Amino acid sequence: MQRLSARIASELEAEILAGKIPKEERLPSEEKLCVRFDASRTVIREAIQQLRGRGLLRTQKGSGTYLADPSLESLGSAVETYSILVEEADFLELIDFRILVESECARLAAQLAGAHAISDIRRALEQMKASEGSRRPFSKADISFHMAIALACPNRIYATLLGALEKRCIDYAQTNRGHDQWYGEVIEQHEAILDAIELGRGDQAADAMRRHLLSSRRHFVDLKE
Repeated sequence: MQRLSARIASELEAEILAGKIPKEERLPSEEKLCVRFDASRTVIREAIQQLRGRGLLRTQKGSGTYLADPSLESLGSAVETYSILVEEADFLELIDFRILVESECARLAAQLAGAHAISDIRRALEQMKASEGSRRPFSKADISFHMAIALACPNRIYATLLGALEKRCIDYAQTNRGHDQWYGEVIEQHEAILDAIELGRGDQAADAMRRHLLSSRRHFVDLKE
């Protein structure tokens, strides 16, 4: 049976998402919430804490509790928590989402990236080459390559989402290292992505990114079977 604090948190969350609690207004006092839900202060405080943990509420000392300001940090924290806790099948759904996002990132990078951004992407690729054969350093450099492409895009949400997946993706990337030849194959795929970006060929960059991530996903699934 669901705990009372969780039920209260869910009801308040529904009201927040429906816009029934104006952003500029304080949440009703603990006393009023106790009366409304016929619950103790402890239960109400637990419910509020749950909503703070979800990034929906903020408490201002000496003033009260308000709706939290929207922030990329809150979005990233929520996605990171989900990515770490989900089962393998659900994480693969995140990878499918990542394929869509990163293909578009590569396209935009080819169209918009300046010399500094391209230099960051190339630096990550050189780090991959330098760490070939060493799983964790290679995986971290791999993620840095993808992050540098996302950061080259004007939409900050791309980098936020990819950064939130970083920890789980490093674990995922390490699992993908099935044989020595795999390192060289991955480097070649990344070189194709960077070449297209440097040449300003958006469709080619998007296609190279998509093919790389699909190859990585297929190899991961094969290893799990």
